[in-house]
Amino acid sequence: MVSFRKLILFISSLRFAILLILFIAFSSGIGTFIPQGAVYSDYLSQYDSNPILGLIDGQKILFLELDHIYTSHWFLGSLVLLCCSLAACSFKRQIPSLKSSFKWKDYDTSKKFEKLELASEWEIDKNTEIIRYAETLLKKKGWETLTKKNRLSARKGLIGKIGPIVVHIGLIILLIGSAYGNITHITKEQYLTPNEKLDLINDDSNEKLTIQLKDFTIDREIDGKPSQFISDLEFSDSEIKNRESKVLKVNHPIRYKGITIYQADWAIANIILKIDDIVYQLQLKEIPEIGQQIWGILIELGKEKKYNYLLTVDNENGPVRAYRTVDFSETDIYPGNEKSEINQSIIELIKIIPSSGIIIKSDPSIPFIYFSFFVIMVGTILSLISTKQIWIFENVDSKKLFFGGLSNKNLSGFRSEFLEILSQIRDF
Repeated sequence: MVSFRKLILFISSLRFAILLILFIAFSSGIGTFIPQGAVYSDYLSQYDSNPILGLIDGQKILFLELDHIYTSHWFLGSLVLLCCSLAACSFKRQIPSLKSSFKWKDYDTSKKFEKLELASEWEIDKNTEIIRYAETLLKKKGWETLTKKNRLSARKGLIGKIGPIVVHIGLIILLIGSAYGNITHITKEQYLTPNEKLDLINDDSNEKLTIQLKDFTIDREIDGKPSQFISDLEFSDSEIKNRESKVLKVNHPIRYKGITIYQADWAIANIILKIDDIVYQLQLKEIPEIGQQIWGILIELGKEKKYNYLLTVDNENGPVRAYRTVDFSETDIYPGNEKSEINQSIIELIKIIPSSGIIIKSDPSIPFIYFSFFVIMVGTILSLISTKQIWIFENVDSKKLFFGGLSNKNLSGFRSEFLEILSQIRDF
């Protein structure tokens, strides 16, 4: 039983909470340094030959779950421990402190007033009703009072004592929500071409949501560099009764029915060519060996003798460049009605079809996290409210009145209010 109490005291200590927060922050920093969620072979190939600090290779990264830190057992366990620390602190320290603050403190001797920074005393008449007058005055100013035979206690701003507990509750909700989100969140990256649809089905309700890319455009600078990607999306439910159109841009995500959609990237998906009066739609693949954001396909062209040609394109406006693989001679094919002849084949570029890269995220913990922020803000505001107390003691034997006050925050600011009340009571 004694060891359990020591454990509770240790968990509820400020030192333990700070150590946990530093550990979580350090772990999060590692998560930004080591790529998260990649395939196992990538960690083995990258870190076996170049271990971190010369010690942590690919095998250790996988064993220590550093490839998925935010969903690892030890990271989630640290969040649980921090929740327990905050809860233990609230039950062990904050709640008893709150209960104690609700109890009236009785200043029934003149010696107690000597310990107060704000205190005064003066002689009074024997039959004065100054205690009753002080009670009426303080109640008018919003103070809560408790009067006894020859003394008075008054307090104000007691709600500020609740602030730290509310902050702790908000932090616990935040940590639980974060842990829940790390386990349940779903991220899907998808490339859509114009008029292509994507069906999403809710596993709990089997409700279907269809996302259709109506149009995709790229705004470019004068030098041709992309400045903005714009996707016109249409959302429809399972019965296709409710349709809603929204515009998606970089840094302007769409939030719709619990999911968040981000504009992430773009690509060239297909080109439509007319080769010798036959129309072909060719699907392209990215070719990083040639350069960034270059897509292409290898095809055969020619009538009598066919040769392999590598067709590449780097933007949605063209041209398509055809390289003969034998000598890498280049022929440019421009969109429109222009026709090009390559190895006796007549080629016409009809259309270049770009695709919009979107990221779809579903995180059921977001309402909990937003609610926790609200609770923390409310608790922080409450914590700023100072709890003020005033005591008045009438010593019948010495015919003196003792007047004192205390504030747990901003004592210098409370001084002016204290002096004002003191002046009004002394003038009685």
